[in-house]
Amino acid sequence: MMTCYPFLICEFGGRRTDHFQFLIFVSFPSKMRISSFFLAAILCATSVTSQSSPNPIRFVYPNNVTGTFNATIALVPIPFSLARSIIPAKYEILTKAYESLLPGFPKDSYPLLVKGNLDHDVGLGSFVLDDFQSLHIEYPFIDLLGDGYSCFLYAHHQFLTATAPLVIDGAAVYGTTVIPASFDPALEAYAYVKSSSGKKRGETYFDTYTNSSTCPAVTMKFASTSGRGWPFEYFMNVTNQPFFSNGLKCDNQRFYYNTTLSTGINAPVRVKGEVTIEAPYLQAAKSSIFKDIYGFKVDAAFVENNQLDCESLKGYSWNGSGKE
Repeated sequence: MMTCYPFLICEFGGRRTDHFQFLIFVSFPSKMRISSFFLAAILCATSVTSQSSPNPIRFVYPNNVTGTFNATIALVPIPFSLARSIIPAKYEILTKAYESLLPGFPKDSYPLLVKGNLDHDVGLGSFVLDDFQSLHIEYPFIDLLGDGYSCFLYAHHQFLTATAPLVIDGAAVYGTTVIPASFDPALEAYAYVKSSSGKKRGETYFDTYTNSSTCPAVTMKFASTSGRGWPFEYFMNVTNQPFFSNGLKCDNQRFYYNTTLSTGINAPVRVKGEVTIEAPYLQAAKSSIFKDIYGFKVDAAFVENNQLDCESLKGYSWNGSGKE
C-alpha cells in the first residue's frame, strides 16, 4: 500500500538561483516512517553542500533519516544553581549519572553541553537536504520520565541556519526555542584562525550570529591539545541521549562513532579552548565567558527518529560504539 502526498509546493530562493516554485505529487510505502515536515524538506531539497565527507550509512538504513554531524562538542562547567534555574523544576537532574562518568568533576558544577556543527548529506534514501549549520545549548542527564535512571537532554536553545525554514520548523515541533541564525564560517564545521600574515594559527573558530545582530551570540574557539580533558566516552554518552523540550515528544538522534568518519585517521581530536555565550541565551542579563574548556572535534554518522513517545525511550543506553 502506498501513501500519497499531492500538491506539495516547493519554493526556492537560494544562492545564485532565481526564485521559483513548483508542485509535485509523490508516493511512499505506507510503512515508511516519515514526519510531515521532513517529507516536505526532502522533496524540496536543493544542492547546497559543504566539503564534509559523504554519509556512509544512507543506504544501510534506507527507511530512516540519516546524515553526518561534523562538530566541535564541548563540556562547559556552569554553576549547578544556574542549571537548576533553567531546567524546569519538575525534572530532577541525575547528578550521580554524570559524576560516575566524570571523575573529579566539581560537586557544585553542572556539565552544560555546547555543540557547534555542520549537518551534511542529511536525507532519506536518495533524497538529500541542503547542508545546514546549528549551535546547540543543551542540558544532559535530565530525569524526564521520573524513573531515576533514564537520561534525556533538555534542548533549551538551538540556533539554526536561517535559510533552512523546514529544518527550523522540524526543531520547533518539540517546543525548543529556535533562533534563526547565520554562521562564520558558512557551511563548514569550523575554520582556522589566521594571523595578520594570513597563516593558520592552529586554532579553530565557530561563530553564531542571530539575524538581528552584528556581534556573535555564541563564539567557540579551540585548539588541539594533549591535555587530560574529559573522556570521549562521556561525549558518546551525552550526544546520544534523546532530546526533548516541552516533554510531549522526543527526538532520538542515534550517533555512530564506529564508522570511517570517526575512526583511524579521522578519530576524534581532543581540543581545549573557550566558549562565550551572550545574554540571554544562558544568563539573562550578562555574557558568560568560559576558558580552559575541553571537548572534541569529531565527525559522526547518525540515524534520526523523529517525534517519538518519550516513554518508549525508557532505559535507552545507545552510546554510539556500535554495540547494543
